[in-house]
Amino acid sequence: MSGTTSDEGNGARRAEAPAGAGGYRPEPRDTSGIAIPPDLAGLTELLARNTHENWAHERLSQGWRWGPERNDERKEHPCLVAYEDLPEEEREFDRRTALETIRLLLALGYRIVSP
Repeated sequence: MSGTTSDEGNGARRAEAPAGAGGYRPEPRDTSGIAIPPDLAGLTELLARNTHENWAHERLSQGWRWGPERNDERKEHPCLVAYEDLPEEEREFDRRTALETIRLLLALGYRIVSP
């Protein structure tokens, strides 16, 4: 590993992530060279929304509820709202997750065909 990774395929470089517990270092596959075809661009937002819906469903099924700030003891989280009501930075996090999923599928040789 080179110590830097490409960010969003835009040529920006970021420092390698610090080590986590037990010296764990994340090593995501480099998908910076993978372009998303225009016909799949809308898929990113659909996947981002679904990512949030799955997260929220799981939290709610575990007894979490909405609260003005995250509180693990009371199981409250401010992001237990509809996707469109999330702060933009939270929606962007879900979009990055969706985008990297699409890029990885394409990098692995899968073809995604629009209906």
